[in-house]
Amino acid sequence: MEEYISTFLAGKDLAKNSRLAYFYDLQQFVELCQNQVSKAKLAIYQAAIQDCKPSVQKRKQSAVNQFLFFLYEEGYLDRFYKLKSSQSSKRNHQPLPQKTDDLSLLWQETSYQTGQLIALLIVSLGLIPSEITNLRQEYLNLEFQMMTLVKDQDRRIISLPKEILPYLKEQPAGTYLFDKKGQPYSRQWFFNRLSEFVASIGHREWTAQYLRDQFILAELAKGKSPDDLAKQLGLKSRMSLEKYR
Repeated sequence: MEEYISTFLAGKDLAKNSRLAYFYDLQQFVELCQNQVSKAKLAIYQAAIQDCKPSVQKRKQSAVNQFLFFLYEEGYLDRFYKLKSSQSSKRNHQPLPQKTDDLSLLWQETSYQTGQLIALLIVSLGLIPSEITNLRQEYLNLEFQMMTLVKDQDRRIISLPKEILPYLKEQPAGTYLFDKKGQPYSRQWFFNRLSEFVASIGHREWTAQYLRDQFILAELAKGKSPDDLAKQLGLKSRMSLEKYR
């Protein structure tokens, strides 16, 4: 299908920005559907865009449905497939923050230093709990303010903001950043430490997901492109970042 996107767009009278939006939306569609069209593939795509804002969902659905009709009319598909509107489906997800909040309380002096460092790693670097759990001290270079994240065969190098360096330097020596006699702690242990800390500053609602959302919103507000941010976060594509725009 990918080879037909340019032909489809050539026949449409679109402004430059609209043309780029169509092109990107259709590339995502083709990628998620693995260059095939079926009810099952459309269901996968539909589920992938459910966390986008309603206006973004509507735009993507319109672009894809026009493209599917084009493929049918031109004989590239033997039937007309159509995405159904998902606007009416009600989900119980927590609402996504639309702006960054004042998180200065995270940096204040506390007796819950472990939970504080976990929170700062999330809100300063966008790390997820499993990445923090498996973070080895040998992958930290505080002199050059660099951190290496290793997962299977993938390696990501992240710059460390200078504000977090003093907190990292206070960690005792060990195999892992949070070390349990040479072994990592459980995810529940990390959840408990983070919960203790945010409760101590009066913000029980500041979960790991909330703090990661705040990091993403802050980076986009600074002007970082979704593509660059997706690479920094180790995402396969920028699709999951659409809901923050």
